[in-house]
Amino acid sequence: MAGVTFKKRDRNLFKRVYPYIRREPRMELVSSKGAYIEVAAITFTNVSIGNHTFSQPFEGVPIVTVTSVDSLSNGIANVNAFITTITTTTVTVQTSQAFSGEVHLHAIWVEV
Repeated sequence: MAGVTFKKRDRNLFKRVYPYIRREPRMELVSSKGAYIEVAAITFTNVSIGNHTFSQPFEGVPIVTVTSVDSLSNGIANVNAFITTITTTTVTVQTSQAFSGEVHLHAIWVEV
């Protein structure tokens, strides 16, 4: 399992300017390894299987998490969402029963 760490860095410190009044820090996150993250939502309308094609293919098979959300009523879906197939370009999500709502997914790939 590959791990990645993120550090906060002030972008203003890389430019040697000494103004009378100090500027507010402009923070950025810098990772120790290459990482690619994609967030998406799959809309289900009375079906139990949905597909999502990633905007860019990953270099390896990513780690994907899914959560079902009932977008019609109170935001709580009473179904179980799980991944049936995953490749570097697509992911297939299936639910325990047909429902109308969304399944949110997070796909993360970290360089080895």
